[in-house]
Amino acid sequence: MDRTTEDPAAGRAFRQRFPRPDAFGASYQCAVILLTNAYLLYLVVIGQSSPVALVAFNVCELVMLGVIARITLLAVPAQSRVPDPDQGHIVQRLFGLAFALLWLFGIYSFGLIADTTHSRDAFDVHHPIDTLARLNVLRPLLLSGIAAVVAAIGDWSLWHRRGGLFVPQMALSSAPKILTLALAPMPAAVAGVVLVESLPEIAPVAWSGVYLLVKTAAELGVLAWQYYGMPGMDAADKGEAK
Repeated sequence: MDRTTEDPAAGRAFRQRFPRPDAFGASYQCAVILLTNAYLLYLVVIGQSSPVALVAFNVCELVMLGVIARITLLAVPAQSRVPDPDQGHIVQRLFGLAFALLWLFGIYSFGLIADTTHSRDAFDVHHPIDTLARLNVLRPLLLSGIAAVVAAIGDWSLWHRRGGLFVPQMALSSAPKILTLALAPMPAAVAGVVLVESLPEIAPVAWSGVYLLVKTAAELGVLAWQYYGMPGMDAADKGEAK
């Protein structure tokens, strides 16, 4: 989304693709966000989910969505794509990616001490599909993948009819997922590790509660940004008008 604040055409295409919702639409989305995350926490409380499952789903879904997005772009000419932000030389990109992965692995490994049972189950299984099935995230991932493919086909069809720059639905929907993956582990780890010794049965619930609280805040934040007109793009629009 950073590129849209620098490129007036990209910012205009982004706003056209994601118009400001009305009050009812925003309220409905807000209710869905709150109820969905409350239900996820409920699943952790009754033992149908776990901190490891929440993280596994978030990571796998982002990877899957990234692959689907890249495949979708193969059918879009380069001049119709929103340009990627300048990220430097390929070596710099690889170094940044490696550092980010190392950071996430370290902080999640530390924080998931609060969920020793499911962590052990995950790493004891040598086949990834079996691991996801044991964590009860395989079916949600399949459903998310099907929904993403349908959305990608709809994005391509819409762009094919309207023309202009291709702005997929994932450009907005993936933002809170990335924010959650990056911001949630630290406060969740603190909550889980504090309780893992004194109240081990409560630690996974506390970890999940904080993680889902950050997830909820990220989703509501992106929704609010859209509802209030995506204010970060004002400069781009004014710059083009001049």
